[in-house]
Amino acid sequence: MTTDDNIDDARWRASFWREMATIERAKGALMERHEVDSHAAAALLALCAEQDGIEISEAAQRLS
Repeated sequence: MTTDDNIDDARWRASFWREMATIERAKGALMERHEVDSHAAAALLALCAEQDGIEISEAAQRLS
């Protein structure tokens, strides 16, 4: 891999982990608000995203 490829890969990974952190924060908020477990919170988040026709990460940003 070239230096540019490594930089692009690092940027993609950083973006991915930021999205994952946002999703985890949203799941935590759902777990607190609705007193559900992690699996139920993930399902609620996915349902919100599906109903709005958006990506899960975007739904998570809206809920955070």
